[in-house]
Amino acid sequence: MLSRLLDATRREEDPRPDRFDPERFAVDRTAHRSRDSYLPFGAGPRFCVGNTLGMLEATVVTALVARDLRLTGLPGHVVRPEPMLTLRVRYGLPMTVHAAT
Repeated sequence: MLSRLLDATRREEDPRPDRFDPERFAVDRTAHRSRDSYLPFGAGPRFCVGNTLGMLEATVVTALVARDLRLTGLPGHVVRPEPMLTLRVRYGLPMTVHAAT
């Protein structure tokens, strides 16, 4: 088994893997990386057969949420990572949901 935390700490690929930075997946920043530098679905003979469906579902759900809702984090809530088999948010991520205007 490969811990996601160990995978995420490849400093040569990203000097700050512990920081939330969605731009790290931008085309201009990923063009030089190997395709195995980010392994959300594993690799090799045990590669997840549902990876395409998983990415499609994530994209559709994100688009629907972004279109219809605005999410705001609760003031004062500290987000702490919890490394397990996958990296999770300790104590959850409480948010206030507002209708998009």
